[in-house]
Amino acid sequence: MSKRIHSERKIIKYTLEFLVVFLGILLSFGIDNYVKQRERINQKNTLLIELRTSINEDQKQLIIVEDALNVCLEGFDLLIRDQKKPFLSDSAIVANISNVSAKMAISFFPQTGIYNQLIQTESFELIESEDIKRSLSDLFEHLGERNNSANLKFDSFAQKFDLVLTDKLFYRLVIQEVNNSVDLNTEITDFFISKNYQNHPEIIGMLTNGEKRVYFYKELLKKYDQLMKTAIVQLDDYLLKRNIGSQTKDMYKS
Repeated sequence: MSKRIHSERKIIKYTLEFLVVFLGILLSFGIDNYVKQRERINQKNTLLIELRTSINEDQKQLIIVEDALNVCLEGFDLLIRDQKKPFLSDSAIVANISNVSAKMAISFFPQTGIYNQLIQTESFELIESEDIKRSLSDLFEHLGERNNSANLKFDSFAQKFDLVLTDKLFYRLVIQEVNNSVDLNTEITDFFISKNYQNHPEIIGMLTNGEKRVYFYKELLKKYDQLMKTAIVQLDDYLLKRNIGSQTKDMYKS
């Protein structure tokens, strides 16, 4: 009888020891998983703060690009009206040709690095808001593809535009960069306009086509502007509600 009791006690003892070890291992895994999950969440939050800053910088760059395209449209308007009824001097024609040639090639390239990090680190899936995920996908995926396609077509047209003008006029420029990385300060030092420039069907066609392309590109930029504003509001709300980072309080003051 005593042997049986002794044997049962041993079984109980070993069982308890096993349970203690087993539960210790489970607890260790649980703590490790919790720590890793917190690290992933912290990484996601940090990337969202950085993304908010990045989008804000893109908004400023978008304004510069839109201003340049507006100046480009003014140049197209003058040149098209001058083709119908000449009123520009030769120097004004060359200045406007130079202006539209340079500015219609200006494109908007939003920063995608932080968004790509969100995707690559799988932090994107940790965002609890489906609205934010949808806005970011539309901004960086859908609009990004449309923008890349538009830029390729615009670059091809800009090259053709310059080629068409090759035997109609020429000019030499002195170029100096400015701080915003989009505009250029230019000075025309020499130029010549041939007699077949005025009322040339191909030139009129290129001018009207170029004007149309700039208008279409500005419509695409409007969608960028709307989506960036939406994303900023959503990110602000998301970060504030979760009291994420001391940086968030500063960004709302700006």
